[in-house]
Amino acid sequence: MNTIYDVAVVGAGIVGLSTALKLQEKGKKVLVLDKEKSPGLHQSGRNSGVIHSGIYYKPQSFKSDLCIRGRELLIDLMNNENIPHRIEGKIVVDNDIEKIITLNKRAEELNMDGVRVLERNEILSFEPSCKFQSALYVPQAGVVDYKVVSEMIAKKFLSLGGTIKYFQKIKTINTENNLKVLTSDKETFKSEFLINCAGLFSDTVAELDNIKPDLRIIPFRGEYYVLSQEKAYLVNNMIYPISDPNLPFLGIHLTKTVDGQIEAGPNAVLAFAKEGYKWSNINVTEFMKTISYKGMWKLGKQYLGTGVSEMYRSLNKRVFLKEILNYIPDVRLSDLKPRVAGVRAQAVSSNGDLIDDFVFADGNNSLHVLNAPSPAATASLAIGEYIAAKVS
Repeated sequence: MNTIYDVAVVGAGIVGLSTALKLQEKGKKVLVLDKEKSPGLHQSGRNSGVIHSGIYYKPQSFKSDLCIRGRELLIDLMNNENIPHRIEGKIVVDNDIEKIITLNKRAEELNMDGVRVLERNEILSFEPSCKFQSALYVPQAGVVDYKVVSEMIAKKFLSLGGTIKYFQKIKTINTENNLKVLTSDKETFKSEFLINCAGLFSDTVAELDNIKPDLRIIPFRGEYYVLSQEKAYLVNNMIYPISDPNLPFLGIHLTKTVDGQIEAGPNAVLAFAKEGYKWSNINVTEFMKTISYKGMWKLGKQYLGTGVSEMYRSLNKRVFLKEILNYIPDVRLSDLKPRVAGVRAQAVSSNGDLIDDFVFADGNNSLHVLNAPSPAATASLAIGEYIAAKVS
């Protein structure tokens, strides 16, 4: 292949495509490579579809700023391209009113208009079936299908002259004459710069580029149930818990999707493969790499009880139901139907820490997005904007 691109992006998920789009808008000649047949097939297309407000993140932090800016860019895109979505808000619930008040103070620091603590009668006006006595209303939250968003970003990127090559699993990365040379199982590509947005495989791609990150991507499966149509009336929009500050996993929440279904989930279960969407999906090589990692052993010692609890809930539908019944009444086992699972690319440091912020690493004519946790989908266009400015 004689074409030399300005930038090659590995990964056609929503972060990779957003980055490619922002670079293409700057006049770069950009190539996107992905091993799949279409965009957004993994984390970007297998999530709860929530448009995050940014309320959970420390004000002026990298994560907070990218989320809030990304939400603005996302809403503009959805409105301009007529992508179905809803911005109808959510209520965040907890039995401890002090936690609710603390979160409200965070919203004030972030200058988030309309966020307010709700009295019990106000809770019922938003969510008549909600059991909690204390809640915070967050009007900025919404829902969309991020697979649809990913496809639209890909379409806009192509319309500007960008190139996407599917079925291209990268095997080697070399630097020759100041050019990055990427070889897949089918072709060889050359570019002046490389950006790694490979998600679940970001650490693997980084290693191909001789980057030795002090972390490893550990796959955690998130499982969901959908409520029967007869019980869909129990949730109007979204009912969320206050997250545990020590864990990046939010916990089970209830979400009315953009197509009107009520989803409950996700949990967080160690997967036996990077794309381990079922218990039966086992990749021995990938799993051995996970359990042989010293950071995983340290993490396991720290959160053994939590891990066992999540696995038990995964294997026992009644436990999942019990969690749902903490939020709303009148749901039975027969009302729960499994939905396609997702797998979260969770970065874990060698010290056993769950890394909950964006991690970027510079290489030789390359930039690696080693961790893009939630709210990466909401923040994707802002992440792309940030990377494009950095690269340019």
